[in-house]
Amino acid sequence: MLELWISKRYLRPKGKEGFFSVITLISFLGIASSVAVLVVVMSVMNGFRTELINKIVNINGHILIYPTQQEGIKDFESIESKINDFEFVEKSIPMIEAQILALGESQSSGGLLRGIPLGKLSKIDIVSSNIIDGNLIGSNNGVVLGSRLASSLSLGHGDNISIMSPRGISSPFGTIPRSYSYDIDAVFDIGMTDYDSTVIFIDLPIAQEFLNLGNVAGVIQIFVDNPEKSIIYKQDIDNALEGFNVFSRDWTQTNANLQEMLIVERNVMFLIFSLLLIITGINIVSGLIILVKDRSREISILRAMGMKKVSIARLFIISGAKIGFFATFIGLTIGILVSVYVENIRLFLMSIFDITLFNPEIYFLISMPSEIHIPEVVTITILSLSLSIVATIYPAIRSVSKDPAEALRNE
Repeated sequence: MLELWISKRYLRPKGKEGFFSVITLISFLGIASSVAVLVVVMSVMNGFRTELINKIVNINGHILIYPTQQEGIKDFESIESKINDFEFVEKSIPMIEAQILALGESQSSGGLLRGIPLGKLSKIDIVSSNIIDGNLIGSNNGVVLGSRLASSLSLGHGDNISIMSPRGISSPFGTIPRSYSYDIDAVFDIGMTDYDSTVIFIDLPIAQEFLNLGNVAGVIQIFVDNPEKSIIYKQDIDNALEGFNVFSRDWTQTNANLQEMLIVERNVMFLIFSLLLIITGINIVSGLIILVKDRSREISILRAMGMKKVSIARLFIISGAKIGFFATFIGLTIGILVSVYVENIRLFLMSIFDITLFNPEIYFLISMPSEIHIPEVVTITILSLSLSIVATIYPAIRSVSKDPAEALRNE
């Protein structure tokens, strides 16, 4: 095809015309880098959202049953029995939760005490599969705590930890805080700073005694076979639990603000980095306009020889489309590779420059997650190619706007 051959020559000028190859190179690098950055940013945002939500949900449950009375859920065994009749329920775990003060030999730290039946802790996969010290088969009087909390208290498996509760004992001198000591059976590390640095698991009856409560539960965690259907399952559970003085909320409701924030942040990031593609599209426009101006004599000769306006316009559309196509392909390749190995790259940069990237104290996760969504990659590809082609329309129109005889006379 004649237009393809001519466009190849225009994009690879020689000699004194080398300036235009620089413009082509800048446009190429601009699109490629914009596409690569957009793919990486969206993949990291997707990975961050998925990892954060999954870990929060897997440790807190897909559906939570709350009491309508301040005393707690008194008949939680009966409620569990009804809940477990549903085929979609994989497990249910009653729990008591309270703020406490954890004491080591010389350090102290605030913590979150979670009392659950000892035998059911092993069913919380995110905890049982991330034990780094000790094991879950310990004494009934033992506790399981997060790695960062254990590190801050300089404690480990087999050590003794003291826990102080704000629910104290009333006395003539005021409220005396309750304090007990427990052996550490295991230490877990789920990779979320917020939980690894605060949570302490203990057997439910011991937690009830420690907090000076009766045989009640503060909440019942329900894990279902398909978290995406939890809002549908919630309706069935609500119907079955009428008259029990409880209400339920699924994970999309308990984490609604977090989900909305992550979605808004992802959309804003997509918009911001899409503007880079528009800027690089302007580079294509300016480059092709200069090319049209420089090649005006040759364009006039081609038209005088009988080449149609459509063919001339197609010549410059093909030139811009070539830049956009190959730049998009290279950008996608780089972006996907970086997204796959983003954690290795992060560790490499940290070791080389001795800096902290993706601080777990701020982002809650200890590693940089990445998740490539094919529909988003397709959207980015279409957006890049569309902008590249749209950017060629004005230069293409300008290339055929002049009368060839007038252009040759001016030359």
